[in-house]
Amino acid sequence: MKVKIVWVLAFLSFLAGLSVFNAVMLSTLHGGDFLVEFSMSGLALGSVSVMVYLLLSTIATFMFIGSTFYFIFKGLPADPDVLQRLGGVEASLAMNTNMLENTQMGFFRRLEENEKVTDEAFRKMHIDLAEARKETNDALEKQRKTLQAVQKESNENVAIIKKQAKDVVTVKKRVAKIVKALSPTPKTAKLTSKSKLDAVGDVKPSLAYGLKNLGIETVGQFITMDPMMIAEKTTEPPDTVTSLQAKAQLLMVPSLNLNDAELLVKVGITSRKELANQDPVQLCRTLVGIANVYVEQGKMSANQVPTIDDVWSWIKLAQP
Repeated sequence: MKVKIVWVLAFLSFLAGLSVFNAVMLSTLHGGDFLVEFSMSGLALGSVSVMVYLLLSTIATFMFIGSTFYFIFKGLPADPDVLQRLGGVEASLAMNTNMLENTQMGFFRRLEENEKVTDEAFRKMHIDLAEARKETNDALEKQRKTLQAVQKESNENVAIIKKQAKDVVTVKKRVAKIVKALSPTPKTAKLTSKSKLDAVGDVKPSLAYGLKNLGIETVGQFITMDPMMIAEKTTEPPDTVTSLQAKAQLLMVPSLNLNDAELLVKVGITSRKELANQDPVQLCRTLVGIANVYVEQGKMSANQVPTIDDVWSWIKLAQP
């Protein structure tokens, strides 16, 4: 019976020693505040910290070892060899106790160093955050002032643009009035498509008779007829027919009279489209040169010489 008790106590001592070793390893790896499930011989004692676990395991180890030796040497004679062995065991226990104490002291020292490092890191982090917050606030304040300046400038620009828009509207109205005042008042066209042929001028009776036989009685019919066909049917030269058609077409432009149409035909303008595409200055120079010759020859009076305003008006009125 005594032998069984000794073996049981020795086994429990071994388990308690393993718990001490486990507690030391856990405290080294995770720190003294780490929680573990503490149990002894299958008996769950709840969650405790590593330091409590180490303390309880150490106490249990000493208790089981002491009980084991108590039952081993209970009632035995004091054998010198046994006493020597007991002394060795006690020395070994003392050494293990010292080792555990040194380990515990090292653990606490490391824990303090870790706490110092952690406190220093948190302090530095707090300082860095404060500096970053200050820099961010300064940057935001600078951006706010910049945005206020931009907003103020934008408001000023909007006010300037509104004033300029009002000025543009005023200028447009003035320009429209000036253009209206300078623009010549268009006259009614001398000819229309329904006008009779005798309104063209220079139409010989023989030509008028031949055109009548062809069923051509109005200006619109005359200017749309092929000049070669008219020349064949009336025995008039094609150039004469083409010139009369050009004059009739030009007389359909408002403000043009017979003298103006003859001058335009003389410079080679034979249609309303050609007149609309002319440069007013260049055309006026050409017309004035021919008109001055006609004035010298007595074919035209000086007041019938076209001006640049007249030419500009013809080109504008000829445009679609």
